Amino acid sequence: MRRAVTAAVLLGLACPLTLTGGVVTAAAQSAARPWTGPPVDSVVREEGAVGKKVPVAACVPERLHSKAISFTASDGVRLSGLVLGSGPRGVVLSHENGNNICSWLGFAEELAAANYQVLVYDQRNALLGASEQADDFRFDLDVEAAVQELRDRGVTHVLAGGASMGGTATATVAPKIHDLVGLLILSSPSTLPPDMTPLPGLAKVTVPSFFAAATGDMTFVDEVRALYEASGAKNKQIHILDGGAHGVLMMADGEQGARLHDRALAFVEDAFRQADVPLPPAPPADTTSSSAPTRSPVPPAEEASRAPQATGHRSEEPDISLSAGIGVACVLLAAAIAGAALARRHQRRSRPQP
Repeated sequence: MRRAVTAAVLLGLACPLTLTGGVVTAAAQSAARPWTGPPVDSVVREEGAVGKKVPVAACVPERLHSKAISFTASDGVRLSGLVLGSGPRGVVLSHENGNNICSWLGFAEELAAANYQVLVYDQRNALLGASEQADDFRFDLDVEAAVQELRDRGVTHVLAGGASMGGTATATVAPKIHDLVGLLILSSPSTLPPDMTPLPGLAKVTVPSFFAAATGDMTFVDEVRALYEASGAKNKQIHILDGGAHGVLMMADGEQGARLHDRALAFVEDAFRQADVPLPPAPPADTTSSSAPTRSPVPPAEEASRAPQATGHRSEEPDISLSAGIGVACVLLAAAIAGAALARRHQRRSRPQP
C-alpha cells in the first residue's frame, strides 16, 4: 500500500510538467498517446472443461477470444494475453504506457500469418487492459513471464520487441533471454526507475537489434540513441523519423511510417534467418470465422528496403498538445494505482476473521 501511494504521488508531481508544456524527459514520461479505441471493460471467456475464467481486454476482436490466455509473473501478478500462430519461432511484443494489448495487435497478426508464434499481452497496471493491478512497475517481470510462456508452448528461439516503457523493460531483460535472436525497440527510455536500467546489460546483447524514434517526440531520440550505442550487436540499425509519432504509432505515420513497418517485418525475418531457425510448415487456413483480420498499423509500402540505412535528423521542440495528453494519462495512471491499492486494503479489512 505504501509503495503504491508513493508511486502515485511521484507520478502526480511529474504530471504538471507536461500540463504546463514544460520540457519532460523520455525517462520521466514514457507514454505518448492514450488509447483511442473502444472503452475497455475486460470481458471473460471460459477456458477448458473446468470453466477457467480468462480476462480479455474489450478492444480484442471476438474472433480472437479463443486465443486468450492467462499467465503469471514471478511475483504472482496475473497477466492477460493472446497467443497467435504456432511453431518454434517466438515473438514477444510489449506495449507502451497509456496503451494496451491492441497497440501491437495488427503487427502481431501479420507475424502469426508468417509462421511465427506471437505473444501480445496487457502489462500490469495497464489502465485499458485486462491484467492485474500491482503496487509496482516491474514490467521487466512481465516480459520474463511472457518469454517463459512461449517456451512452455514449444518456442525454441525468441525475438523480443517493445514500445516505450515496454521496450525499456524488454531491453532490461534481453541479456537473460536464452536463445534470443533479435531485439526490436521503439521510442524507449534508456532507464526507468526503480529497476529497469538496460544500458549496462545491452553490451552483452550481440544479436541483431533494431531501434527507432521520432525527432519531435520529446527526448526519445537521445534516449534511443543511447540504447543503440550501448548495444553490443554488430548487426544493429537505428531509424530516426520526422514528426512526433511515438512507439507503434510511428508505423502509421504516412509514407515514412510504412517504410518503418516494412523494415521492422524484414528485420524479424532476417533475425531468425541469421539464427538458422527452421521455418515450420504453414498451418492450415482458419475458416472458423468470416471476420476480417485486424489491420496492420499501415498498408505495406510500395518499395521496402531489406537492408535499410540509418537516417538522422535534428531534434525538434516537443508538441505542447502531446505533452498535455501525456499529463492526462499520467494523472489517470496515478489515480488508478492508488485506487487499486486502497481497494485491496479495504478487501483485506472486510474479510471475516477465522
